[in-house]
Amino acid sequence: MKKRVLLLFIFIIAFGLSACSSSEIDEQNGEEPSSEMNEERDEANMESLLTLELQIGGEVFTARLYENDTTQAMVELLPLTIDMEDLHSNEKFYYLSHSLPTDSESPGVINAGDIMLYGDDCLVFFYENLTTSHNYTRLGYIEDVERFTQVIGESDVTVELDLARNDK
Repeated sequence: MKKRVLLLFIFIIAFGLSACSSSEIDEQNGEEPSSEMNEERDEANMESLLTLELQIGGEVFTARLYENDTTQAMVELLPLTIDMEDLHSNEKFYYLSHSLPTDSESPGVINAGDIMLYGDDCLVFFYENLTTSHNYTRLGYIEDVERFTQVIGESDVTVELDLARNDK
């Protein structure tokens, strides 16, 4: 149970971190990141991923969290209700009250639906594709990204996070 709570907490932190940095579309060739990464991550070994539920307004979304030290630490913080701020009209972020372990990298391409941690305490949810040179720790991704991007909007939102019932 503690591992799942920690994993969810990490997921939330990763979402906030992304919002804490600037991001941009690849201006050299004018292309946005493709959805190929979304398809590849969906084909990842789903058996090892934890399931997170996010509620925004009346809408419920399912997210998959990667198994790593960061997500395990995040799951320990669940359930959480957080007020996420918009940044750059492509991400929502929230600073967690606790630092999480990190394994940051420069992902280059970030896809809508990605959940990441910026630094060691900023949870970020991305709702637009972009390229970036900033470092993040990957936490997971939101499964129904099209519906998520429609609901999340460009204003600040309150998000409730908890492990899915079958993962508790």
